[in-house]
Amino acid sequence: MAHGEWTERWEALASIDLMTGSAGEERMVERWRELAQRLDAGIDTRPDPILDFVLDRLEPGMSVLDIGAGVGRWTIPLAARAHRVTAVEPVEGMRRVLRERLAACGAANVSVLEEPWLDAAVEPHDVAVAAYSMYTSTGLAAFARKMESDALRFCCLAMRLPAHDGIIGELSERIHGEWHDSPNFIVGYNALLEAGFAPNVYIEPSPVRYWVDPTIPDAVTRARRHLRLEDASHDALITETLERRLELTAAGYRWPDWMRAAVIWWEPGRKG
Repeated sequence: MAHGEWTERWEALASIDLMTGSAGEERMVERWRELAQRLDAGIDTRPDPILDFVLDRLEPGMSVLDIGAGVGRWTIPLAARAHRVTAVEPVEGMRRVLRERLAACGAANVSVLEEPWLDAAVEPHDVAVAAYSMYTSTGLAAFARKMESDALRFCCLAMRLPAHDGIIGELSERIHGEWHDSPNFIVGYNALLEAGFAPNVYIEPSPVRYWVDPTIPDAVTRARRHLRLEDASHDALITETLERRLELTAAGYRWPDWMRAAVIWWEPGRKG
């Protein structure tokens, strides 16, 4: 690929707001609150090797920037390990749920900032992390450089790692002419290389999480959502592909698209 093409690809994929969706604000708040309730109830207990990788590198007394904190999936575990945490969350509905969770668990060492990351004025922290929150930032290099300027010890970017032969990738290429359906580790890492970074990478072990849908129509709905399709004009193609590639199990139709993640990390001033 020509120099700069990965950066352009990231900009194109990140230009769509993947965070708020098309639902109304209050409906989205209820979705985020339901997610928070599952987290607090211990229902969502799947392993998170990427979070564990970061937690294992925190030392007593460290301060952490949690950029794009969302409802606090990482914020609360980070607060339990770090001396203090600054959670940067520009989406008001997510911020509302985050503050509810922080109050409920008594995490008094967390402060919350409302500004978007590139506009946020923060003092230096030991560590800066962004867990899947950079997807709506078209300027990934600027996002990473600001992390570097505000971190003393190390920076971490956690991103989704798509399956090389995933169904969504196949459908995206056939429908949109682009295998990458959304911002991800492959595009992001190469874009950072183009920007002069040469960071380290940790990829979580073999995947154990897969999508399962009860029926093919349910799987079509999932595919349409991931492909950002607003109508049923491609449903025939999607259905044919899913019928060919999904595996029928006792639990339902299982996707081969595993859910896996990677963390890109580097020390400030060294970029690798």
